[in-house]
Amino acid sequence: MSKDCSTSVPDISLQRRFPNEISDIIVGYLVDDLPSLRNVALLCHDFANLAQSHIFGQVDLKDVSNGTGYFPSRSRSSGHRRDNYLPLMYRFAALLNDPQTAFLGRFVRRLNFDPCSGPLRNVEQVELDLTISSILQQLPLLTELRVNCGRLGHFAAAQMYLSQQLKVLRIGNMVFHDHNGFEQLQDLLTSLTNLTFLAIHDWSLGRPLDIGTTSARALILPSSLKKACITGTDEHTLNALGLGWKSPQAPVLSSFFSDFRNEVEDRSTLWTGIGSQAVIVLDVGNTMYWPGNLTTWNKADPIASYIPAMVSVTRGLICSELTLYCSQLYHLIAYFAHFVSVLPEAIRRICIDFNAGASDGPLDRDLDSWVKLDSALMNRHALGLLENVCFRCTKRTTPDRIPALLHHSEEVRVLEVDHATVFFEL
Repeated sequence: MSKDCSTSVPDISLQRRFPNEISDIIVGYLVDDLPSLRNVALLCHDFANLAQSHIFGQVDLKDVSNGTGYFPSRSRSSGHRRDNYLPLMYRFAALLNDPQTAFLGRFVRRLNFDPCSGPLRNVEQVELDLTISSILQQLPLLTELRVNCGRLGHFAAAQMYLSQQLKVLRIGNMVFHDHNGFEQLQDLLTSLTNLTFLAIHDWSLGRPLDIGTTSARALILPSSLKKACITGTDEHTLNALGLGWKSPQAPVLSSFFSDFRNEVEDRSTLWTGIGSQAVIVLDVGNTMYWPGNLTTWNKADPIASYIPAMVSVTRGLICSELTLYCSQLYHLIAYFAHFVSVLPEAIRRICIDFNAGASDGPLDRDLDSWVKLDSALMNRHALGLLENVCFRCTKRTTPDRIPALLHHSEEVRVLEVDHATVFFEL
């Protein structure tokens, strides 16, 4: 008597064909190719899990269309199709509220939204605020938030759900008209205990009287902050930030980025507050626009007309290192020859970082300007106020010529040309 000793053979189609490491390499090659990632996600569960982390890692809910291309929504009462289209923000909220797809929220690391973009401009404010709050509540691993034209309700939601996890915050196009708005902004910043990077663009805090006080208010940034980028703000915002740095809870920054508008303005409170440890980066752009407070124009040396702005904006700097970020317009070399001469004595190391993406070069068009810059650097060095000047640009043609263009600075060994840096990073 014999027994049937045969064993079932598992279906090879159900077995793993590749180890996770190989699958991860395959998907890794497609991180910048969203259509291919979508296709890969349909192959199998393993590839779906790997692809979804890239597909939903960075979510942009900014609607730039006038409605074309959005999935049609249905009326809650009749179930019929409405004439308008459902914005991205509502579609994403629906995805997170669906039990079958709610898990996708844990893949999101960066979220970008603009409540004033596209069809969202016509959405009722209360409904929109509730939708944004619902989204933020379901992103447990979100570390970066970008908000343009946000409202106070959005700050309250971020404070409630993201205070312990947010590391990067970018806020643009905000006007704080009253005391309540200022206080809610301060409450949000105070709650972000792990924030390391803050970017503020096109802000206006208004006059002290507008926010319910008779004197300037201090805006205190999170103590965990290491880097800040403040551009396009009014003098009240800069002054509030400077006063905030006088607080015992104020952060100690490693770097601070700000724009330079060629206007006579006093930032001494800000610079004193930031202190001497941070590397200050001033974005001078191409400098070729008329400064609002310029009353005189030097026809013999037009760039000298900007000296009062150079002096006033940098007055109070106590850091030892300053970076000037700019385009590649050849007029900049003569501009820097004046700028170097009027910088505060505390600055001993200067870096001039040319935007590699700029198309307004070449920098070496005016050789006389390089002679003037070389002379200005040597004068500063002779006074014991210059230890190093570094030039950085990923376009290699001009950097290779800089030692010859600034040969006196090269001879005394204060000149450095950075060939390693590929792109600007704060």
